[in-house]
Amino acid sequence: MWAFMQTATGLIVLIPMFSFYVSFYYFCPFRTVCNIVWVSSDPTPPCNHEEADTRIVIHVLHALQSGCTSVLIRTVDTDVVVILVGKFGRLIAERSDADIWIAFGMGKHFHFISVNRVCVSLGETRARCLPVFHALSGCDTTSAFVGKGKQSAWQAWQLYNEVTPTLVSLAENPYQHLDVDSEQFRKIERMTVIMYDKTCPYDSINEARKELFCKHNRAMDKLPPTKIYANIFQIQ
Repeated sequence: MWAFMQTATGLIVLIPMFSFYVSFYYFCPFRTVCNIVWVSSDPTPPCNHEEADTRIVIHVLHALQSGCTSVLIRTVDTDVVVILVGKFGRLIAERSDADIWIAFGMGKHFHFISVNRVCVSLGETRARCLPVFHALSGCDTTSAFVGKGKQSAWQAWQLYNEVTPTLVSLAENPYQHLDVDSEQFRKIERMTVIMYDKTCPYDSINEARKELFCKHNRAMDKLPPTKIYANIFQIQ
């Protein structure tokens, strides 16, 4: 078996099979009661999520449905934190007294995060669309804007709250198509302009690029992306 797995043919045959098996495998949750670990006879429903980041939400939801009120997730991945915050409304709807915590980080950076408190601080609307904001400003699967991190993107969102309904719409309908001439794309375009220059009066990225380059002598690597590139980025 090991010799077969080491061949190219073995990998081609086995990897899809293992991926399918892991994706649809039934998991039995464990629970600790008085320092005794119990395994539930009620397995989680089958899940076809390939990424563990989103699969975790399924396990948390199942734990709440099984009677748990406090859930602790251990992770070092910011994406997991953002996804849990975004889906908190769905989780709390399942069990209103749910208390969800995240053990985050490593070493001296290790700390506990209360998802409940984060969502209260952000507010229901911002918490729900936080995963969209995270994806737009750069995450594991999307590129970040050159020279612009989360803080710059967050400040732009704070200054331009008009983009919030667009982020909510994308959170609720993630597979919708955004045309460059659509109102939603124009809102995101304006937020991108603010990210690079808070005082720029233009809504169009291309016009903002021209303004910053010609009148403010801004270096090329300090300019926002072109409108075409921004559209490709949003599609990703």
